[in-house]
Amino acid sequence: MSDAGVIASRLLVADALRIARSLKPEEWQAQSAAEGWRVQDVFTHLAVFLNMVADPSMRLPDNPSGKAERMNDLTVDERRQWSPAQVLDYYEAQSRAGLAALEALQGPELADVPMRMAELGTYRMSELSDAMAFDHLVHLSADVLMPRGPVGGPVMILDETRVAPALEWMLSGLPKMSGGALFPVLTEPVRFVLDGPGALEFVLARAETGTAQVAVDRDGGSARHTVRSSTTDFLLWGTTREPWEKSTRIDGDVPYVAAVLGAIDIV
Repeated sequence: MSDAGVIASRLLVADALRIARSLKPEEWQAQSAAEGWRVQDVFTHLAVFLNMVADPSMRLPDNPSGKAERMNDLTVDERRQWSPAQVLDYYEAQSRAGLAALEALQGPELADVPMRMAELGTYRMSELSDAMAFDHLVHLSADVLMPRGPVGGPVMILDETRVAPALEWMLSGLPKMSGGALFPVLTEPVRFVLDGPGALEFVLARAETGTAQVAVDRDGGSARHTVRSSTTDFLLWGTTREPWEKSTRIDGDVPYVAAVLGAIDIV
């Protein structure tokens, strides 16, 4: 279960509301660092995600691509003509319902129920709280607020309570979202050492059993190649928002590890 994800999501929803309520009219309409989305559209997306968690039967637009990222664009497009006040009202309402649903999903009868998320893979229902924390943390800190986003003033809190569940989602999703691209290049294990809030270490290698192509080993394992970075930088380069070259240090075969890093793309 991910009770920590619920706690982080509650804090990050409060952060989102604090930021949204501080926005000037021109900031709502400013282009965010998320391609094609204004700041207003980012908040719309976050509200839709909460809505989907609270009401799994909600009507969604047709999405012939079957891709999760395309669905995100389509649900934003449907609400693109809303006013900032409408978006804020929608976010406030869905945050209450969505947070209640995330907490309910931690219960024993639902926590381990498998859930398919389009091409992103299959997860336990309880992991939705980690996904929500990840989505809020990355969009707010990397797409809305400066230095990458257009909004100055509000300060984003990047502490272990908020960051650690987002990292859990990234490690859970890494083999499922990037496994196909990683498998051809991941011929030797690579160790990752991430410091900062929610500091962690893991080894990425080809899977030895099961249907997954690659696996994340949190218990160690030998590796002659090491990538060092910070957890907050991993939020950026692990989602391809920033180039990995900007904030990593490689110990080992640099061209080999570069190919591995270039295959990572977490949503």
